[in-house]
Amino acid sequence: MSATKTVVSVIIPTHNRAKSLQRTLDALAQQSYSAAETETIVVADGCTDNTIKMLQAYSAPFCLQILEQDGKGAGAARNYGSAHANGKLLLFLDDDVVPEPGLIRAHVHAHQQQAGQIVMGPYPTALSGRTSLFNILMRLWWATKFNALQSESHRNTYRDLLSGNLSLEKAIFQSLGGFDPAIRGAGGEDYEFGVRVIKENLPLCFAKDALAYHYEHESMNVRRAMERSRQEGRASVQIGRRHSELRSSLLLDNSNSPALFVVRLVRRLALDLPDMGDFLVNFLAQFLRPLEMLHVRGSWFRLYGLIREYWYWRGVRDELAGRVELENFVQAAPAKADNTDLDLDLDLKGGLAAAVQRVDEIRPPGICLRYGQHEIGRIPVIPGAESLRGRHLSFILATQFAESLAKAIALETALPGDNHPVTR
Repeated sequence: MSATKTVVSVIIPTHNRAKSLQRTLDALAQQSYSAAETETIVVADGCTDNTIKMLQAYSAPFCLQILEQDGKGAGAARNYGSAHANGKLLLFLDDDVVPEPGLIRAHVHAHQQQAGQIVMGPYPTALSGRTSLFNILMRLWWATKFNALQSESHRNTYRDLLSGNLSLEKAIFQSLGGFDPAIRGAGGEDYEFGVRVIKENLPLCFAKDALAYHYEHESMNVRRAMERSRQEGRASVQIGRRHSELRSSLLLDNSNSPALFVVRLVRRLALDLPDMGDFLVNFLAQFLRPLEMLHVRGSWFRLYGLIREYWYWRGVRDELAGRVELENFVQAAPAKADNTDLDLDLDLKGGLAAAVQRVDEIRPPGICLRYGQHEIGRIPVIPGAESLRGRHLSFILATQFAESLAKAIALETALPGDNHPVTR
């Protein structure tokens, strides 16, 4: 491999975060992977601070490209950066994500192990002296997310694709059409890109050694979190317009679910009386600080959850004019089918190892499980989820169908003839 050949193009979209961006660049300068084989492309998205001045003065051991665009959003910035990339691999980093020295090497190694996969690395919240309830909640969300992703039994969905520490081959990125620039904010462009990744049945890999730390909490607060919730609501509708089969999984058809009365009231305010709702919710938000100071944590979390719920549905209201349009939006989605015609008919009588191998070979979206003549149950097709793998089967059998499998084995062995129990 030539020492002058660019292998990895690190692409960083940024908006008015010069100090945070410099910290990310400093960490990239300390990578264990050869600097001669990497380039970093920073796309300044409508920056009005000293970002460009800092970049022009920055002395980097790697090739540094500086691009500018007029506030088109992070998705468009990533697309713009990838169009100028020279590397075979694209590595997307957020400007508040600081990589550990082995991050690039870990991404490259993962792609060497299996070509054609989408690789994500963890970027948990960096610890700091701030211990507010809001910061604790943020840390918990990210920790829970990455713990789930590194589990062997986890079945990925489009909601698992996070572009803050993500790599894939440039050719694959181009074939997918890049990020949708019309979906902006709160990671909506990530989820929509994830939908297309899942539909193409591309493997989504989690590389735990591609570690970075996330410093978003430095600029994040309750007010900004509410703004993000509103963006999430808008993005849900936008994704639902592009992928109508996902409208139920986007929570849009849960407006008639038997939720708590106060939750239904919050949704009703957001959808039907947004002016009154905005005033009321902003008034209630003023009680978060006193509740925290009084150490009334349970009340704080409940109130925060309701406020966040409101702003999510307020974002939905931005895209859809009220509850009637929401109902029409959901009803216009394809009718839910049982999708049994997509199931793999899997007989476990030949042993677990053979069943796992068959699932890995076929990668079915759903499975009808039986043992000989006796039905065990069904692993359903889940819109927006990856096709099943053998490791998913092992976990689901152990946790969901253990009793049913035991009963089926007992019934089958009671029949005349030779029978062979499942072996592990």
